[in-house]
Amino acid sequence: MKINDGKTRDSLFGEVIYTYTRKQAIEDGYQVLLTGENAELARDIGWKYPVYFTRGVWDLIEHAAAFEDEPSDLTGILWDILMMARFGKDVTEDVRKFYVTIRINGRSRRRLFYVQVGPTDMDDPSPALTIMQEEDR
Repeated sequence: MKINDGKTRDSLFGEVIYTYTRKQAIEDGYQVLLTGENAELARDIGWKYPVYFTRGVWDLIEHAAAFEDEPSDLTGILWDILMMARFGKDVTEDVRKFYVTIRINGRSRRRLFYVQVGPTDMDDPSPALTIMQEEDR
């Protein structure tokens, strides 16, 4: 197929039956966008695009930060995850995997995460990062 042959997505694949946007995922609570000081932290580490977390990763972060006996707070846990995401192993040209040890209630567990670069949303092609667990892929 030539790039300018006049065909549209609908003529190739048929009418779109259903779409689910990132905006809807945020409204539904399935994704979390880093904002404010947390977004600034991501920029300080070197991420220049918006950073999103899937609900599963964000719940894990909040759960770990909730234990006052633990040495890490929310900012420290975010720092670890965002920093390790920079140095992970590339799986494909737009996906990198990395490990972070998270301590919850006195127990340390090594967790596998992925960071994926993709468009912010269907109607916003600007790049964004999404950090997710294996089951979120």
